[in-house]
Amino acid sequence: MKRRNPLLAGLFNVLVPGSHYLYVRNDWRKFILFLIAGVAAIGASILVGNTIQNMKVYTLSQGLCTGILLSIVLGVLFYNGLTDASSHNSGTDSAAHYKTMREGSRVARLEVLNKQRAEGLISDEEYMESKKEIEAGRK
Repeated sequence: MKRRNPLLAGLFNVLVPGSHYLYVRNDWRKFILFLIAGVAAIGASILVGNTIQNMKVYTLSQGLCTGILLSIVLGVLFYNGLTDASSHNSGTDSAAHYKTMREGSRVARLEVLNKQRAEGLISDEEYMESKKEIEAGRK
């Protein structure tokens, strides 16, 4: 799995709602669903903002209410893309860490080997033979 830039995912999601699903996970189904929901949320915020703006009770500057509502919706979209990419990266890092732990690095294997020798579980000859194999990359 490839790491993704969370800021870029958030920016993509603000520009085209749901596009972070394509960028991070290549998931077309979620992209289409989130695109429809995102466009509906943006449209609703514009409609509500204009309705509030046209009411005579509120004396706000032109476009202020719509701008505030749009900022909230776009902020949520950005945050959604950012967190999705971050969680994807976390999973990628965990998988890489697990693979390293499972296979073991040379340093870790040498430490285990040294500990076994110190505890008397293997002889000095077995230690030297295993150490040569680990350093040669055969084990």
